[in-house]
Amino acid sequence: MEELLKDSIGTIAILIYILYPMLKRWLDRRKQKKQRQQTTSSAPDPAPVTSPPEPVVPPPVSVPEPIGPPPSPDKERLLMVKEQAERIRARATRLLDTARKNTRLVRLVPALRNDVLSQVTAIENDLQSNPSAANLADDVRKLAGLAELLGYLEKMAQQRLRSPEAAIGDADRMADACYAPFIEFARSHGLELSTSTPLVVSGDWQLAIVPRFANTGLAPIRVPRGFARSIWLWPALAHEVAHDLYYSVGGLEHELHERLGLPHRVYAPQTDYEVNGQLIHDLYGAWLPEIFPDLIGTLTLGPAYVETMRRAFRDRQSPHRTAAIIEDRGQIEEHPPARLRVYMATRVLHRLGRHQEADALWEQWQADHDGIDLYFLPLAGRWVGIAEEPMHEAADEIIDVLLEESWPELADYQLLNIPGFAYLHAAHAEVEGFKRQLKRGGKVTGDVRWIMAAAVLAVTEDPTLHDRVLDAAQRAILGVGGKPVLDTVTTAAEPSGSIGSMVRASLRDRAAVREAIILGEAISPYRRPR
Repeated sequence: MEELLKDSIGTIAILIYILYPMLKRWLDRRKQKKQRQQTTSSAPDPAPVTSPPEPVVPPPVSVPEPIGPPPSPDKERLLMVKEQAERIRARATRLLDTARKNTRLVRLVPALRNDVLSQVTAIENDLQSNPSAANLADDVRKLAGLAELLGYLEKMAQQRLRSPEAAIGDADRMADACYAPFIEFARSHGLELSTSTPLVVSGDWQLAIVPRFANTGLAPIRVPRGFARSIWLWPALAHEVAHDLYYSVGGLEHELHERLGLPHRVYAPQTDYEVNGQLIHDLYGAWLPEIFPDLIGTLTLGPAYVETMRRAFRDRQSPHRTAAIIEDRGQIEEHPPARLRVYMATRVLHRLGRHQEADALWEQWQADHDGIDLYFLPLAGRWVGIAEEPMHEAADEIIDVLLEESWPELADYQLLNIPGFAYLHAAHAEVEGFKRQLKRGGKVTGDVRWIMAAAVLAVTEDPTLHDRVLDAAQRAILGVGGKPVLDTVTTAAEPSGSIGSMVRASLRDRAAVREAIILGEAISPYRRPR
């Protein structure tokens, strides 16, 4: 019994601790109830009901305010955006100071001053006025774009500073000369060009241009290493400048497609029924972004440009490739067949009055690619041939419209009538004089375009004079770099691919040949595009 009590004593104590207050409150309530009943029975009048006393509220405790309240999230973000703007300004200012002192970077000055620092200043002014959340978000977006643009400018500056090409300034001047007639024409007629400053950048890439570069006035032109030491690459600068011009003249791309009646996209056919005259005409809509630069390049440099095309595009090992129409993810790719590009360039030479050179260049092309008189179109996994006549007729129609009609985008001028632009008879006479001087390594002075055209023609006539002629031409250009640095040009043979073998295999099948030669709809006439 004692052990049981010892084990339960704790429990009993807890019960007493809990139950005793409850029992006491119950007893107190019974006592108070009895007292109220006795008071009510003895009193003559009911006692007035009194409201309970107001609770006593203690005075508030004063808490000292902190010395500096923490900034709100909006203020923190505003500070961060201001710091970002300061960092961009510092980077742009450093690069601007360097560009002003270095002749290789001086072309970056307008973009840094007008397109980066001026916009940073505008954003900083907006940040000082405590912008709204929407305006602050817009400033953040603009700063991100400026940071990206500045990063590209810094990379281009590094590439130009590290380039071994001392003649990179000469390439700038060549590109300037190709652009100059259009810039002067635009100024005199109140036309707007979004680009006016070519910028040559040497690196491990193929020739290309970056049109509409971040809405700046720059047109970065990528050239491969060794560019300065190959005379055959220099005329390609005219092609790349024309690429930029195609997008620089407001609305030109759209208006040319409308004027020529050409679509912007062309899908590769899937059935034989789709291969007809209309398709052949529409193909030039996909190719227009490349046809235009070839047109401008030929108008700018004349036979020299076509000569470099002929050398760059020829493929004696697989001649079928030069006539192949390329498909890219179901659409016709923008580069026309090399054979068609050379043909169209010779047609432009005829319009310039250079008939003898045009015929000679086309005959040389035909001799290098003997037996090719078809163009090869991808059709549902196989190749079909299209006779050259309808393809060339469509090309002639395109050239007629581009050269013989006035251009509303160019103040209703024809391309041939833009002052100082086209390679006409006076320019050819000047080129012939330069050619004789360059062969002797002599000094010449004149339009950079005609100097390089003369150099190409001189080396075409005597390839052994390549280095002498090129050095004389670069001295004449008076570029930034002074005497060019010799650089080894290494060119790897381009793989012939499988197009030629596929075409040859398909032509062994007589049924395939019958399907390939499109003589019905393919040669059907169509109305001249306007």
